[in-house]
Amino acid sequence: MRINRTKNPPARRVHKRGQRKKAHYVALGGVRDLSQLESRLEASAAIVMGLDPRIRAMRSQPICFDVTTGRTYALKEELRQATAGHAVKPVAYTPDFEIGLGKGPAFVEVKHSKLIALLPEFVEYPDILARFGHRLLLLDEEDLPEELHRNARLLQIALRQPVPEADLHAVASSCIEPTSFTALKAKGHSERTILVAIGTGVLSCDLRYHRLSGDTVVSVTTGAPTHLMELPFD
Repeated sequence: MRINRTKNPPARRVHKRGQRKKAHYVALGGVRDLSQLESRLEASAAIVMGLDPRIRAMRSQPICFDVTTGRTYALKEELRQATAGHAVKPVAYTPDFEIGLGKGPAFVEVKHSKLIALLPEFVEYPDILARFGHRLLLLDEEDLPEELHRNARLLQIALRQPVPEADLHAVASSCIEPTSFTALKAKGHSERTILVAIGTGVLSCDLRYHRLSGDTVVSVTTGAPTHLMELPFD
Protein backbone atom coordinates (compact mmCIF):
# COMPACT_ATOMS: atom_id res chain seq x y z
CA MET A 1 0.00 0.00 0.00
CA ARG A 2 1.06 3.60 -0.50
CA ILE A 3 0.34 7.09 0.74
CA ASN A 4 -1.57 9.04 -1.90
CA ARG A 5 -1.17 12.73 -1.07
CA THR A 6 -3.19 14.00 -4.04
CA LYS A 7 -6.36 11.92 -3.83
CA ASN A 8 -8.92 13.52 -1.47
CA PRO A 9 -6.35 15.69 0.34
CA PRO A 10 -7.11 16.32 4.03
CA ALA A 11 -8.82 19.58 4.94
CA ARG A 12 -6.01 20.34 7.37
CA ARG A 13 -2.48 19.10 7.89
CA VAL A 14 -2.39 16.23 10.38
CA HIS A 15 1.16 16.84 11.69
CA LYS A 16 3.42 19.84 11.58
CA ARG A 17 7.13 19.48 11.01
CA GLY A 18 9.02 19.00 14.25
CA GLN A 19 6.15 17.37 16.14
CA ARG A 20 7.13 14.20 17.97
CA LYS A 21 3.63 12.77 18.01
CA LYS A 22 3.60 9.46 16.14
CA ALA A 23 1.66 9.29 12.90
CA HIS A 24 -0.61 6.31 12.24
CA TYR A 25 -1.24 5.07 8.71
CA VAL A 26 -4.42 3.12 7.93
CA ALA A 27 -6.14 1.98 4.74
CA LEU A 28 -9.68 3.30 5.08
CA GLY A 29 -12.27 0.66 4.28
CA GLY A 30 -11.43 -1.20 1.10
CA VAL A 31 -9.21 1.57 -0.26
CA ARG A 32 -5.60 0.56 -0.87
CA ASP A 33 -4.18 4.06 -0.37
CA LEU A 34 -3.00 4.82 3.17
CA SER A 35 -4.34 7.73 5.18
CA GLN A 36 -2.34 9.47 7.90
CA LEU A 37 -4.16 9.72 11.23
CA GLU A 38 -3.28 11.64 14.38
CA SER A 39 -3.74 9.13 17.20
CA ARG A 40 -3.93 5.43 17.93
CA LEU A 41 -7.56 5.90 19.01
CA GLU A 42 -8.33 7.55 15.68
CA ALA A 43 -6.60 4.68 13.86
CA SER A 44 -8.60 2.21 15.93
CA ALA A 45 -11.84 3.91 14.91
CA ALA A 46 -10.83 3.78 11.24
CA ILE A 47 -10.12 0.05 11.43
CA VAL A 48 -13.37 -0.77 13.24
CA MET A 49 -15.40 1.42 10.88
CA GLY A 50 -13.72 -0.23 7.90
CA LEU A 51 -15.30 -3.55 8.91
CA ASP A 52 -18.76 -2.13 9.57
CA PRO A 53 -21.17 -3.06 6.73
CA ARG A 54 -23.34 -0.01 7.49
CA ILE A 55 -20.53 2.28 6.32
CA ARG A 56 -20.48 2.63 2.54
CA ALA A 57 -17.65 5.17 2.25
CA MET A 58 -15.15 6.87 4.52
CA ARG A 59 -12.51 9.57 4.32
CA SER A 60 -10.36 11.30 6.91
CA GLN A 61 -10.05 15.05 7.59
CA PRO A 62 -12.81 15.57 5.02
CA ILE A 63 -13.82 19.22 5.32
CA CYS A 64 -13.27 22.34 7.41
CA PHE A 65 -16.19 24.06 9.17
CA ASP A 66 -16.48 27.59 10.41
CA VAL A 67 -18.45 26.71 13.52
CA THR A 68 -19.70 30.29 13.93
CA THR A 69 -21.48 30.33 10.54
CA GLY A 70 -21.79 26.68 9.48
CA ARG A 71 -19.97 27.41 6.22
CA THR A 72 -17.71 24.65 4.88
CA TYR A 73 -14.38 24.82 3.12
CA ALA A 74 -12.34 22.17 1.33
CA LEU A 75 -9.19 23.30 3.13
CA LYS A 76 -8.50 25.13 6.37
CA GLU A 77 -6.35 27.58 4.44
CA GLU A 78 -9.38 28.46 2.28
CA LEU A 79 -11.30 29.37 5.44
CA ARG A 80 -8.44 31.62 6.57
CA GLN A 81 -8.35 33.40 3.23
CA ALA A 82 -12.14 33.75 3.00
CA THR A 83 -12.46 35.27 6.48
CA ALA A 84 -9.34 37.44 6.51
CA GLY A 85 -10.24 40.88 7.80
CA HIS A 86 -13.69 39.88 9.09
CA ALA A 87 -14.77 41.48 12.35
CA VAL A 88 -15.94 38.14 13.73
CA LYS A 89 -13.10 35.66 14.06
CA PRO A 90 -13.96 32.23 12.58
CA VAL A 91 -13.81 29.05 14.64
CA ALA A 92 -12.23 26.39 12.42
CA TYR A 93 -13.13 22.76 13.02
CA THR A 94 -12.19 19.71 10.94
CA PRO A 95 -13.89 16.41 11.87
CA ASP A 96 -11.73 13.30 11.94
CA PHE A 97 -13.88 11.41 9.42
CA GLU A 98 -16.81 11.62 7.07
CA ILE A 99 -18.71 8.36 6.62
CA GLY A 100 -21.49 7.33 4.27
CA LEU A 101 -24.40 5.63 6.03
CA GLY A 102 -27.75 4.40 4.73
CA LYS A 103 -29.39 7.47 6.28
CA GLY A 104 -26.92 9.78 4.59
CA PRO A 105 -23.48 11.17 5.40
CA ALA A 106 -22.24 11.80 8.93
CA PHE A 107 -19.09 13.20 10.47
CA VAL A 108 -17.15 11.44 13.23
CA GLU A 109 -14.91 12.96 15.90
CA VAL A 110 -12.66 10.62 17.91
CA LYS A 111 -11.29 11.96 21.19
CA HIS A 112 -10.10 10.41 24.44
CA SER A 113 -12.36 11.35 27.36
CA LYS A 114 -9.43 13.06 29.13
CA LEU A 115 -8.90 15.30 26.12
CA ILE A 116 -12.62 16.04 25.91
CA ALA A 117 -12.48 17.11 29.57
CA LEU A 118 -9.74 19.60 28.63
CA LEU A 119 -11.66 20.75 25.53
CA PRO A 120 -15.32 20.64 26.65
CA GLU A 121 -16.47 22.61 23.60
CA PHE A 122 -16.29 19.37 21.60
CA VAL A 123 -19.32 18.08 23.51
CA GLU A 124 -21.36 20.95 22.05
CA TYR A 125 -20.25 20.46 18.45
CA PRO A 126 -22.84 17.76 17.55
CA ASP A 127 -25.67 20.15 18.51
CA ILE A 128 -24.01 23.11 16.81
CA LEU A 129 -23.50 21.27 13.52
CA ALA A 130 -27.02 19.80 13.73
CA ARG A 131 -28.37 23.37 13.55
CA PHE A 132 -26.61 23.68 10.19
CA GLY A 133 -27.99 20.34 8.95
CA HIS A 134 -24.96 18.14 9.65
CA ARG A 135 -24.72 15.01 11.79
CA LEU A 136 -21.65 14.68 14.01
CA LEU A 137 -20.94 11.57 16.11
CA LEU A 138 -18.49 11.74 19.01
CA LEU A 139 -16.52 8.59 19.94
CA ASP A 140 -14.19 8.01 22.89
CA GLU A 141 -12.19 5.09 24.31
CA GLU A 142 -15.32 3.47 25.80
CA ASP A 143 -16.64 3.01 22.27
CA LEU A 144 -13.29 1.56 21.17
CA PRO A 145 -11.99 -0.82 23.87
CA GLU A 146 -8.59 -2.45 23.45
CA GLU A 147 -10.02 -5.90 22.69
CA LEU A 148 -12.17 -4.52 19.87
CA HIS A 149 -9.19 -2.67 18.39
CA ARG A 150 -6.92 -5.73 18.47
CA ASN A 151 -9.56 -8.04 17.03
CA ALA A 152 -10.51 -5.61 14.27
CA ARG A 153 -6.84 -5.15 13.38
CA LEU A 154 -6.40 -8.92 13.12
CA LEU A 155 -9.43 -9.20 10.84
CA GLN A 156 -8.27 -6.28 8.71
CA ILE A 157 -4.91 -7.96 8.09
CA ALA A 158 -6.57 -11.28 7.20
CA LEU A 159 -8.93 -9.57 4.74
CA ARG A 160 -6.06 -8.22 2.64
CA GLN A 161 -5.97 -11.51 0.73
CA PRO A 162 -9.21 -13.06 -0.55
CA VAL A 163 -10.35 -16.54 0.46
CA PRO A 164 -12.20 -18.77 -2.04
CA GLU A 165 -15.98 -18.78 -1.57
CA ALA A 166 -15.85 -22.57 -1.34
CA ASP A 167 -13.63 -22.32 1.75
CA LEU A 168 -16.03 -19.85 3.39
CA HIS A 169 -18.99 -22.14 2.70
CA ALA A 170 -17.04 -25.07 4.10
CA VAL A 171 -16.15 -23.34 7.36
CA ALA A 172 -19.77 -22.18 7.75
CA SER A 173 -20.92 -25.78 7.30
CA SER A 174 -18.62 -26.75 10.18
CA CYS A 175 -20.41 -24.27 12.46
CA ILE A 176 -23.92 -25.71 12.46
CA GLU A 177 -23.48 -25.58 16.23
CA PRO A 178 -21.31 -22.96 17.99
CA THR A 179 -17.72 -24.16 17.65
CA SER A 180 -14.39 -23.06 19.07
CA PHE A 181 -11.60 -21.64 16.93
CA THR A 182 -9.39 -24.60 17.91
CA ALA A 183 -12.05 -27.14 16.90
CA LEU A 184 -12.45 -25.50 13.48
CA LYS A 185 -8.71 -25.65 12.87
CA ALA A 186 -8.74 -29.32 13.89
CA LYS A 187 -11.32 -29.88 11.12
CA GLY A 188 -8.82 -28.57 8.58
CA HIS A 189 -9.87 -24.93 8.26
CA SER A 190 -7.01 -22.44 8.20
CA GLU A 191 -6.81 -19.61 10.70
CA ARG A 192 -7.02 -17.03 7.92
CA THR A 193 -10.16 -18.64 6.47
CA ILE A 194 -11.82 -18.44 9.88
CA LEU A 195 -10.74 -14.82 10.34
CA VAL A 196 -11.96 -13.83 6.88
CA ALA A 197 -15.28 -15.57 7.56
CA ILE A 198 -15.64 -13.50 10.75
CA GLY A 199 -14.53 -10.29 9.03
CA THR A 200 -16.98 -10.71 6.15
CA GLY A 201 -19.89 -11.61 8.41
CA VAL A 202 -20.16 -15.28 7.42
CA LEU A 203 -19.36 -16.24 11.01
CA SER A 204 -20.04 -14.29 14.21
CA CYS A 205 -18.33 -14.05 17.58
CA ASP A 206 -17.73 -11.56 20.37
CA LEU A 207 -15.18 -8.96 19.26
CA ARG A 208 -15.73 -6.30 21.92
CA TYR A 209 -14.99 -8.02 25.21
CA HIS A 210 -12.65 -10.95 24.48
CA ARG A 211 -9.52 -11.21 22.38
CA LEU A 212 -9.69 -13.76 19.56
CA SER A 213 -8.01 -17.00 20.59
CA GLY A 214 -8.30 -20.75 20.32
CA ASP A 215 -11.09 -20.64 22.89
CA THR A 216 -13.18 -18.14 20.93
CA VAL A 217 -16.57 -19.63 20.08
CA VAL A 218 -17.91 -18.79 16.63
CA SER A 219 -21.24 -19.51 14.97
CA VAL A 220 -22.92 -18.99 11.61
CA THR A 221 -24.29 -15.47 11.28
CA THR A 222 -28.07 -15.28 11.16
CA GLY A 223 -29.46 -11.90 10.20
CA ALA A 224 -27.24 -8.82 10.31
CA PRO A 225 -23.56 -9.26 11.29
CA THR A 226 -23.96 -7.26 14.49
CA HIS A 227 -20.50 -8.26 15.73
CA LEU A 228 -19.13 -5.92 13.03
CA MET A 229 -21.57 -3.13 13.97
CA GLU A 230 -20.30 -2.23 17.44
CA LEU A 231 -20.19 1.56 17.07
CA PRO A 232 -23.28 3.68 17.93
CA PHE A 233 -24.23 4.72 14.42
CA ASP A 234 -27.96 3.84 14.45
